[in-house]
Amino acid sequence: MRALLPLTVFAVLLLPGVALAAPAKISPRAAGVSKAGVAKVEVANPNRYVLRGTATVAAGRSKLARRTVRLGALSVSTLALRFDQQDLTHLRHTSGRATMTLRLRRSGGRTTTARRKLTLRLPSTAPQNPGGPSTPTPPADSNSGGADGTPPASNRWVGRMGTDGAYDDFEFTVEGGQMQITRPTTVPVYCFENGGSHRSALSFELFDAPGPWILGTDGVINRQGIAVNQLVHGGERAITYKVTGATQAAGRISGSFGMSFSDSRYDPFTNTISFINCSGTQSFEAVPAG
Repeated sequence: MRALLPLTVFAVLLLPGVALAAPAKISPRAAGVSKAGVAKVEVANPNRYVLRGTATVAAGRSKLARRTVRLGALSVSTLALRFDQQDLTHLRHTSGRATMTLRLRRSGGRTTTARRKLTLRLPSTAPQNPGGPSTPTPPADSNSGGADGTPPASNRWVGRMGTDGAYDDFEFTVEGGQMQITRPTTVPVYCFENGGSHRSALSFELFDAPGPWILGTDGVINRQGIAVNQLVHGGERAITYKVTGATQAAGRISGSFGMSFSDSRYDPFTNTISFINCSGTQSFEAVPAG
């Protein structure tokens, strides 16, 4: 009976039901803190099941934001982290440098920990000078909006990725109802390997499709581009770029950027081919640059 024990234990370890959860991934991308004290950080769950737990942020020895987390299976999510004035004071002392920690587990599984150092862009602390003399309002000119809330004459727009509007991320122009990107942004893309080791990887890919994109109409552009995801080969490849739901209302333009591409890998040792599918989308909001 003792001779059978190691084989039994080995067989149990191979069962997918007891496989250890892979740690969640935290985006290294710098996040901005809005004037309301909210920062949004993108995280990914590379597992084929839901993870639950907590997200915490610390600056030096001070524990700051904390929230509960639920990450869907094979998902990229944006976590909103709230900081009060005392938290912001601590962050200013560390120049925005902080450490984010995710402690998550699947139902009935073990807890895994993911940790990453972040640099948060803090809101301006320009004095309001409520008791001093008021600053005269400059006269309106051709590049500023009118008193009735009309947008400025300039056709330049500043885009903000995500839904918090905490940081400027890309620029474009609008002429004749068409959007032309002049400074591109990146989109979170997740790649999954079908076959082989069934690996997955998150990357932030350059949205290298200036347009023009027609407002009010979903658009697709197929062109050669470079992908940096670790699961795909280097060099140019066919990439599909999408803009969906791009509409203009109340002096703002909002919509979503999307990307998708694929690859394959040949394993000479097993004489098999594994296919890799990659896709991602991110919402945006833009305001006139003035």
